[in-house]
Amino acid sequence: MKLNNSKTKDDFQKQLQTFKSLLKGSVMAKLSCFIIIIVSLKIIYLSRDQTLEVVLLSIGILGLAYYMIKYLSLIGIKQKSYTQTSLISSISTFKSYMKKRKKYEMYFMSFWMLSILPFAISFLELKGQAILVTICYIAVSSYFGNLAYKKVDKIVEGLETEMEIINRF
Repeated sequence: MKLNNSKTKDDFQKQLQTFKSLLKGSVMAKLSCFIIIIVSLKIIYLSRDQTLEVVLLSIGILGLAYYMIKYLSLIGIKQKSYTQTSLISSISTFKSYMKKRKKYEMYFMSFWMLSILPFAISFLELKGQAILVTICYIAVSSYFGNLAYKKVDKIVEGLETEMEIINRF
């Protein structure tokens, strides 16, 4: 019986570590969004003479800030310590968090990319090239974003399955 209990504790620690890694990834997504906002503010400073660029980038920044506050907040998921029950609850909350985030992320990122397009056009001085770069960026980030979400979904499903198995014992 001790061997089974010890294995359960080891499994729980492994699952806890996996979950904390998922949380770190979400914190990094929030940090990335913040960095994009900082870069956009720098671009606004550089193009302060161009009213259209400043206004559109400001709108893009507001959109990203809203997304960061509304959909990248981990409030209610992070805890100082976990038990099996609280980890199951946190995994469930994280799953719904990822579902919301996945649903809206490409809309907000595409909106931001479109808001930066006038600056890219004036910077590159070739309208076609700037539009092509923007479209390629949106397509590539969408593709890799979907791959990342699929991987996270599999990890979360695996955690849920493992936690169900642990709770049976």
